[in-house]
This record gives sequence, structure tokens and C-alpha cells, in this order.
Amino acid sequence: MSGFRFSFPACVIAGKGRITADDILMLRTYAFPDGIRSAEDARALLALNDLCPASGPEWAGYFVESLAMFVVHRSEPAGMIDDANAAWLMRTIAADGVVRSAPELELLLHAMEIASEVPESLSAFALDQLRLALGPEAQGAYRAGRPATEGINAHDLAYIWRVLRGAFERGRLMLSPSETLVLREIDRLAPRSAHHPAWSEMMAAVVTYERPREILRTKRWLSIDDSHLLNDEMAA
Repeated sequence: MSGFRFSFPACVIAGKGRITADDILMLRTYAFPDGIRSAEDARALLALNDLCPASGPEWAGYFVESLAMFVVHRSEPAGMIDDANAAWLMRTIAADGVVRSAPELELLLHAMEIASEVPESLSAFALDQLRLALGPEAQGAYRAGRPATEGINAHDLAYIWRVLRGAFERGRLMLSPSETLVLREIDRLAPRSAHHPAWSEMMAAVVTYERPREILRTKRWLSIDDSHLLNDEMAA
């Protein structure tokens, strides 16, 4: 996104290569006084993140909260992430399926947390970031913040439960075939002896099932318009 054309004050901030708390105040006041409202606003924030990798925790917090709110609550269907918005998010924060930066990974996780429902493709994508971190090439944003061990460690388990927190039901981990497949691929990347003991317990609780598309894991039945909120992105 280095070729993105910024308006004021983002154009000034982008030239510095780092975003301070004062810069965030300027963005809130002048650039996005009503928050992130369009795909164009979202692209501007993502471009700033690309150009200013050395920014501090204030920026990460603003970036994550603003874009998660846009994806979940200011896109249709409001309150949840449908297949179209999930595809936009994955395409936007990743290159060849690999999430690029820690703020973008946190955006993915936080958007999933505040949404009432997410598609299986998005949770499988989030789980795949762990597989990529453990694989032969050891790549991705998750790898950068992960304690280095051969197998699954406590940090990894916390990440997995953050992704699959809504799948646990009566002692079983109810997963789609795509989610189960990623976990099995992760399991093959190291011998069982290298994994945290809780990993085997978790895998033993997995139940793979096929479900009709309209049945939600949260058991909330919603009547929704399947049209894509990010119309300007689709038209681009």
C-alpha cells in the first residue's frame, strides 16, 4: 500500500515513519472524526500501518479497535462477519495467506471476538497462522511473537482457545472439517512428546461435523441480508 494517496493529516504522518499519540489525536480529530466508515478509510489506516511499523502500543490499540468496529459493526450484516467480509479481511491483512504484522493479527482476533458469528473460513485462517509459524519456513506475524518451541506450548494453546472459544460445548470441541484439518496439520508438525500435555486433551475433545450454512454456532437464528457491506471495495 506504499502508493496510497493520503489526505491531511495522514499525508504528514506517513512521511515520518512512526505514529505518536499526538498523531492519533490528529487522525481522530481531522481524518476520521466519525471513525472508520468506508473501505477507503480502512485502506488509509492499513497503509499507515504498513508505512509506520515502528509505532507504539497506542497506535496498535487505535488501529485494532477502529478497524474491528468497521468490519463487524459498520459493515452489513451488522454485528457479525459473513463470508464476503471475511474474504475482504483475509485478503486485506495477509499476503499469500500469511498475516503480515502483529497489529493485523490482533485485528483479526479482536474482530472475531466482538462478532456474534464468524464463518468457518475465518477461524480456519486464524488457526493456520499457528501452522505457518510451526512449519519448515516458520513465517508470519504469529511466529514473531511466539515463544520458540518445537511443539505446541501454553502460548499456542491460549491462541487456539481465543480463536475457538465459541466452539466448546458440553466438553466437546465442535469443529468444521476445515478447522479440524488445520489442527491435524499442526499436530503433525512435531512429535506428540514435544507438545504441551493439554494439546492431546484438546484434540481428544474434537468432534468434526457438517452443519447447514444457516445454523450458527452461537445458536442465534438471524434473518440477514447477504449483500456485501463493502460495496465500494467490490466495485473497485
